[in-house]
Amino acid sequence: MEMVTKLTKAGIGLAMLFMFSSCTQEAKNETNAEATEVEAETSAAGSEVSSEMGEAGNEVDSELNDFSNWVKDKTARAETATEAEWQEFETEYKRREAELDAKSSTWDEKTKREWEDVKDSWNKTENKVQERLRNLGRENNN
Repeated sequence: MEMVTKLTKAGIGLAMLFMFSSCTQEAKNETNAEATEVEAETSAAGSEVSSEMGEAGNEVDSELNDFSNWVKDKTARAETATEAEWQEFETEYKRREAELDAKSSTWDEKTKREWEDVKDSWNKTENKVQERLRNLGRENNN
């Protein structure tokens, strides 16, 4: 009988140990689930910010690319543009340049370099056109 009592006590002890470890495991699972949920929320928030930043970056790239293409088109037409056409180009250039310049303080270094390259290209073309138009004016006065 004594042996049965000892086995019963041991069985009760093991049952209690199992029950406590089960509770501890359940608490760990809940804590892990909460941590996973917080991590997912943080990751989602980070993705939203990255997405918004990416969209802003894409918008800048798109605007700069559009303006760069416009400059290339007008540069290609510079040799044949009349003085009136060139003045229209210059007016449009100044308007668009001012819009992009206002945004350029937030750009990364690569985008700022690209922006400077576009402006340099325009300035070189502008100098050539002004020289051409001056020469045309001299020829017409002679």
